[in-house]
Amino acid sequence: METASESTELRRRVLRGLRENGRASYSRIAQELGVSRRQVTQIVQSAIARGELRLTVSISPDLLGLERFAYLQLSVSGPIAPVRAALAAMPESTFVADISGHHSIDVEVRVGADPHLRTTVDRVRELPGVDEVRTHLYESIEVNRYSPLRTGRTSFVVDDADRALVSRLQRNGRASFRELGEAAGISPSGARLRFERLTRNGAVKVVGIPVRGALAAPDGVGSADRLETPSLGVGVKIRGGIAAALASVRTLDPEFIATTIGDYDLIVTLSADGYEELLDQADRLRTLPEVVRIETWANLRIVKEQYGEGDRISASPRTAPADDRAGTALPSPPTAAPGRTPRDPAPPR
Repeated sequence: METASESTELRRRVLRGLRENGRASYSRIAQELGVSRRQVTQIVQSAIARGELRLTVSISPDLLGLERFAYLQLSVSGPIAPVRAALAAMPESTFVADISGHHSIDVEVRVGADPHLRTTVDRVRELPGVDEVRTHLYESIEVNRYSPLRTGRTSFVVDDADRALVSRLQRNGRASFRELGEAAGISPSGARLRFERLTRNGAVKVVGIPVRGALAAPDGVGSADRLETPSLGVGVKIRGGIAAALASVRTLDPEFIATTIGDYDLIVTLSADGYEELLDQADRLRTLPEVVRIETWANLRIVKEQYGEGDRISASPRTAPADDRAGTALPSPPTAAPGRTPRDPAPPR
C-alpha cells in the first residue's frame, strides 16, 4: 500500500515532468516513473482542479513587440492589497509577488520601445501607498523555465492561422491537433507542423506552471500543499567576467537568470520541492568562486505569473502555405482584448 509520503513524492515527480513541456505525453511520464497512465492523468487533473497547476502557452517577447524588461522592488506603507491588485492588473506586469525583507512586493515588467518603460515605472511610483521603487534593468534574460527567451530577431513571422492556433492553446495548452486545426482552419497534420515550427523557433512554449507560494487555499485548508514548491529571489554581485559567472550559476538549474544593470549583476530565481533543498541551493550559489555576495528574498505569495497568456501576437503576418489551408476563410488578426493596453508592435528589421 502506498504511503502518504510516497504519494506526495509521486505527485511532485509527475508535475515536475510538465514544467519544461506542458504537452509531455502522460504515457511517457507514466513509463518513466513506473506507474500507470491513469495515475498520471488523475494527478494532473486533480492539480488543475485544485488550482495548483496551470497548463498554458507562453509567447516569445519578440512576437509581442516587447523590447525592455525590468524588475522592481517596492516599499509600501499601509495595506499592500490595493498595490498588489493594481500591479497584477497592469498589462505590462508578468510576475507579481509578496516578498520578505526590506521591500514588500516585487513586479517584473515587460514593455515596448522607449519611453514605455519610463511611463510604466512612473505609474508604479504613483500608486497610493508606494514609498520607494528599486529598479533593476534586465540587460538580458539567460534562463526562463516558463517562457521563450527574447532573441531580438523578427525574421520569423506568423500568419492568421498561427494566431488562431496560439489563441486556442491559450485556452487549453494540451488541445489536440484536431482542435488546433479546427481553430486555425487547417488540417490536424497542418496544425502539428505549425505547432512544431512555432516551438522549434522559440515562438511559443507550452508549460505547466505550478501555482506557488499561496499562504492558504481558498477554502482555508491545503496550505501545506500550496507551499510545496517554494522559490527564492536572489540578487548576485560577481567578480570577473559575466560569462564565467553565468556558467557556474547555470549548474544549479535555476528557473530564471537575468543579467542586470544596477545594484546586482545577476538576478536569479531558485526553486525546489522543499525548503531544505532550496536552502542548499542558496548555499551552493553563495559559495561559487565567481560570487562576491548575494541578497535573498522569499517569494511568500506569487499572485501573478503570466508570460503572454492573455496577449495577442503582433508580429508581421505572412501568407499561409497552400498545403496548410482547409478551404475556409481564416480569421483576421485579432486586436487587443477589451480593457488591455496594446503593446507596441515590434519594429521591422
